[in-house]
Amino acid sequence: MISDGMREVLVIGGGVAGLQAAVFTAKAGLDTLVLSGDEPLVCSTDKIQNLVTRERIAGDEIIDTGRERVQSLGGDIRDTTVTDLTREDTPGPFTATTANAETHIAESVIVATADEFDFLEPLRDELEFVSGRDGEFTMERHIETDEANQATDNVFVAGLANTWEYQTSVAIGDGAKAAVNLISDRRDEAYIDHDW
Repeated sequence: MISDGMREVLVIGGGVAGLQAAVFTAKAGLDTLVLSGDEPLVCSTDKIQNLVTRERIAGDEIIDTGRERVQSLGGDIRDTTVTDLTREDTPGPFTATTANAETHIAESVIVATADEFDFLEPLRDELEFVSGRDGEFTMERHIETDEANQATDNVFVAGLANTWEYQTSVAIGDGAKAAVNLISDRRDEAYIDHDW
């Protein structure tokens, strides 16, 4: 069942990288849908101290604030896991199938999940993976991207899907970078959004 019409941007992953990416794309006026599967890793702590904010902040507070911000900018969030991501031809559109048997269609995708990448199997000929690092909060492999966080046409990658570095502040910045580059790519000019 197709749950709604064509979206401009589909963000797969509702952690800090995915939500930060969605803030940028929604604020830029792009019809944005976030599909958020399991609880984000950042929710496992109540004492994040490496952000430019008060001394300590809980991970679930960051996620709650991020979700509210995305929605206030017109973005949509659904709590479901993507099981399959396909496209008929390049450059798209993409069809995401979820665990609850919904399908969502989008022109562009940001992969920002800290989960396994089995859902990307249909795109295996387009994507390259690199080995991750051993340790807590790491992944066995990451999606290889260019300097703009782009893995292939209309697929951008952020957070642990893109890098071995699991620091919250790094993931937030990586989500912003992926989104800004996606917007710039869509507009065929540098996207500038300064807060004044």
